[in-house]
Amino acid sequence: MKARSIARELALLGVSQLADNLSKRQTSIRPAADYSKKQIDGLLLKALTALGADAREGIESAEGELQRGERLILESETRTVDSKAVRWQGHSSGVSRIQPAIPLLKTAINQIGEKLELLLFAQQNSKEMTTVRQSLESAAKSVESADRLLIDHEQKVADIEAVRSQLQSAIVTAKVTIAKIRTTLDPEQLAALLSRDEIRSYACELTASWIRYQEAIDAQLNDAMEKWSIRRLARVDRDILRLAMIEIVHMDVPKKVAIDEAIEMAKRYSDEEGYRFINGVLRRTTDKL
Repeated sequence: MKARSIARELALLGVSQLADNLSKRQTSIRPAADYSKKQIDGLLLKALTALGADAREGIESAEGELQRGERLILESETRTVDSKAVRWQGHSSGVSRIQPAIPLLKTAINQIGEKLELLLFAQQNSKEMTTVRQSLESAAKSVESADRLLIDHEQKVADIEAVRSQLQSAIVTAKVTIAKIRTTLDPEQLAALLSRDEIRSYACELTASWIRYQEAIDAQLNDAMEKWSIRRLARVDRDILRLAMIEIVHMDVPKKVAIDEAIEMAKRYSDEEGYRFINGVLRRTTDKL
């Protein structure tokens, strides 16, 4: 995870605490000059708390995926007639039970890896966390190996014991990684992020620029959306669009970089329809610049 990517997330979570000038009760927001550096720092500290909560939620979600995968693997073991080899047939009880476990484990490992990268950055790649990442990479390889055993169409026989062994190994490693992350996912560890100048300064600049330029940016976005209005979007989608446009128009960030980063944030905080819509709006808006 890059410093600016973290800064963008902190800015997004920070500005979500500000009054939106599109609210029915308010026609404008306080000018940027009305927000002191201390107040903006306060917004970012609250954003950091939200980021930590999101990380914990992601870990809990990953844990749930691991448990579901583990249950499927257990069921495949109890229902397999021939434990050594199962012929590659869709109706094979063991194979059909174990197959759905693979995407579950892949999702869980990806979720764990995302939160692990955040901690690695916060701790400036401590040896312990680097070792944990290597273990998680090994778990991902185990899942890929199991997946290949099942999808290799040249194989007439799928060795379900080998598949099960690879997946169980991945689950054990992922659980150890979760335990390590939980011991380090505390406010003090995360606070280290704001002590990094490349994160703090960019997050502050983005937040201040959001306050200063929001109304002008909204006008540009509304113009590009034509029959649609930014008022009708979910708050998180609005703010992702605004931050991306601020980077392009006022911070000289290359269009492609800003749009790609906006899409990545939308994938985490919005939904598939949301990030596709954000991609289209940003491309139309920047084409009009």
